[in-house]
Amino acid sequence: MSVRTTKTSITVLITTLALAFMYSAVAQADDTTTTTTTDITKSDSDKPSKSESYLKDIRDTLQLNINKLPVYLNQLTKMSLSWLAPDDSTATATLQNHFTTLANEKLENAQTQTDSQNQFLSAFIPAASKDSADITYQTMLLPLTTPSSASQNNAIFNYTLYASGLNIQHTAPDDIGWRPGRSLILYKNYYYTASAVQTYNGYILSELYANSKNGNKIKKTQDSLVHQANGSDWFTQIASENIGIVLRQILLYNSQTYVVLTQLLDTQQKLLTAQVMNNALLIAVNQESESRLYTKAASLPPD
Repeated sequence: MSVRTTKTSITVLITTLALAFMYSAVAQADDTTTTTTTDITKSDSDKPSKSESYLKDIRDTLQLNINKLPVYLNQLTKMSLSWLAPDDSTATATLQNHFTTLANEKLENAQTQTDSQNQFLSAFIPAASKDSADITYQTMLLPLTTPSSASQNNAIFNYTLYASGLNIQHTAPDDIGWRPGRSLILYKNYYYTASAVQTYNGYILSELYANSKNGNKIKKTQDSLVHQANGSDWFTQIASENIGIVLRQILLYNSQTYVVLTQLLDTQQKLLTAQVMNNALLIAVNQESESRLYTKAASLPPD
């Protein structure tokens, strides 16, 4: 049974009940009017009143739709049973297999990528030094083979420091001891812009630092949800359980989808900010070339 037919049945059923209510209300009003105006309308007794004409139309419509009520109720019953019936279609079963296979392959690739990091790290740094953990991204994913947990935390912090560029320090400009001039202004502009960009890099990578320090629990939970959402047990529930239970479970996943979309929006905003800061840093670095061009164009002596 189509959704359009079901909607028509429900609409007609509601219309019938509404007309029945209107019929009773108009009939009651008509009786009152007839009782109080008997003397006035005796001369027009042979002519049907407007209310009688309306009542006749309503009565005819009611009789027509009441005769169809069994058909509409039968259609509603079929719709309810179709919602409660299990889904054993071939198309649904094929989708289940594809989704489950896709999720398993994704999780398998992620595990293989993690397991292979030690091999890539050995190829990059053949002779492991005491600073190797501080400069390799694998430190954020794998625990170090050291007895001290403090060494692991220090390595995670140092890698975040190096990756963000916070280890590159700049000498603060001195307005008193340095000679005033265009060169001082150019250096101050570069110092302020570079410091702003580097501290923002540290803020962005601090989230990576927090995830790694806490054992990457977020990734493990996300992998569990992906496995559940594409598992055969989940699809079996969708195909066999009552539609009310399935709808509630889908709503739970929709709420999580909203959370993920919010996180994606936040990531896009951070990327946009980083791009703007990168442009600002390029402008700051290009100040020297701009100064030389300006000096030549204005025929000024070098500063």
